[in-house]
Amino acid sequence: MEKENIKNIDDYFPEKKEDDSDPQKKWEELFNSWIDKIDTENKMLYLFELKLWFESVEEFFGSQYFSEHTKKFRDTNVKDYGYLVFLFYKSVGKIIQLLKDLDFKKDKYLINFEEYIVGKLLEEYSVKLLDNIRKIYSPESFFYNLRFFLQNMKDLSYELLKLDEVSQKAFNALKKIYHKELMTSNFFIDLLKKPFIPKMDRIYQKDITNIISNIEDKELKKFIGIFFIFAFKILKINNFIEININKSKYIDQVIPLLLTLKKYMEKIIHSKEKIVKALIDNEIIKQKDKKKVETYFVNFSLEYKKIFDGELPIFFDKEKSKINKRDILKNVVIISEISIQELIETIAKVFNDEISGKNIFENYISRKEKSLEVKKKLIKLHTRINDYFSEKSKITPSDIFYDISLFIESDLNYLLYKDWNEFLSYYNNLLKSNFSSDFNPLLRSFHSFITNILKDIVEENK
Repeated sequence: MEKENIKNIDDYFPEKKEDDSDPQKKWEELFNSWIDKIDTENKMLYLFELKLWFESVEEFFGSQYFSEHTKKFRDTNVKDYGYLVFLFYKSVGKIIQLLKDLDFKKDKYLINFEEYIVGKLLEEYSVKLLDNIRKIYSPESFFYNLRFFLQNMKDLSYELLKLDEVSQKAFNALKKIYHKELMTSNFFIDLLKKPFIPKMDRIYQKDITNIISNIEDKELKKFIGIFFIFAFKILKINNFIEININKSKYIDQVIPLLLTLKKYMEKIIHSKEKIVKALIDNEIIKQKDKKKVETYFVNFSLEYKKIFDGELPIFFDKEKSKINKRDILKNVVIISEISIQELIETIAKVFNDEISGKNIFENYISRKEKSLEVKKKLIKLHTRINDYFSEKSKITPSDIFYDISLFIESDLNYLLYKDWNEFLSYYNNLLKSNFSSDFNPLLRSFHSFITNILKDIVEENK
């Protein structure tokens, strides 16, 4: 039994070559063999989520956007950083659980795979060459020290949360301790510094993989490949955000994930110029078609604004306590998913006009199809306001306001940014009027606005 187990573990290590003396190269082999084992164990999604949470903690610590908006949570005279400690506490808990999920089962008779890796390192290389690795890892477990450290950080965070007030100094100290430990971890550094891990970031959708593999120009292949990897990563991040807001009592814990979503949406926006130029240079599109492709990137950037200038500032605003924050986060997922699916479909159709979103995604509804549904509901709302002013039926201002609120809950996110923003502005003004003498003039103006939206939808769908 024991000899058989040792033999099986040895299979993970290629035979040592004469020139195989570079410790970094050996570490790469070990890291890649670990990735291979995770793939074999069908745990790649756990690895994706682990990397996502590590990235998200970094975004949480360094995001200027988050820093500006969370000032609204704190009284500037108190400077209570307890909310930030709470988010860190929840994120670390997620990471610890994922490290456990990725740890291989211990053998009943022998050391496990992770322990064996460390044993191999210490056996084959001098202390001088692998001094850093010797300091970090003991033969007890490959992840043990990291998990032990993170558990201590979680415990420390929990104790801080018991205080009436957490100072900025305490929070910054927590952050420094976390970074000081993790910046000496080969595992952590490798996981974060690699923008892509092929077996983790591969795309399974056949139409998309065919597009990438059939591109001959190396630079174009690179730009399009990276675009699709980031685009499908956004869809995965959306999925994890949705899972957390549906299952968790503490919805704020998804904020680090939202900041990572922001980062990858920005990467897509910034890729526009390179992608469009490469498409023209390779005669995939002509100059006259440039504007059409650019339009969809512009639409995507406006949806980005809808999320990060529209929805999330409301989420962070402590004055909006009556707003259902879970619904706001659901809106973020909807907006992000619609926009990235539309952009994926657009780029895919550039290479193969027969591809549609329905080929790529399950239950896909294009924005054009959705706008026709929205048009019907807007017509209904438009008619309802007409009837209110013509007094054809006993419709009250509260009835009208209810109908507007219903549209906001179910269909507002399918309007493009300008209309979305203006619709909310009218809604807020009607809300502030509180059915006073200002209500009717505002409603007439809103009615004209809906008329113009309906005209635009007709033009878009010609």
